[in-house]
Amino acid sequence: MTEDSKPPETVESYVGDITGFLAYLAQTGTDFTGDLKRFRITNYRNNLVENGYEVSTVNKKINSLQSADKFNH
Repeated sequence: MTEDSKPPETVESYVGDITGFLAYLAQTGTDFTGDLKRFRITNYRNNLVENGYEVSTVNKKINSLQSADKFNH
């Protein structure tokens, strides 16, 4: 991302979103193998909504995961 001239704040935001997802997986006892499975993302999204996150925040977090997944493929 830094090579694409993304501001440091944007990089930090993406890292935070991905770290949050990995923490969620750890809490659920799910090992992350590097593949983002649709049902895991859906469960994570539902968890964020249930925990009172605003729709815009939820969308941003999910978009970060999707961007990371595209980068890895």
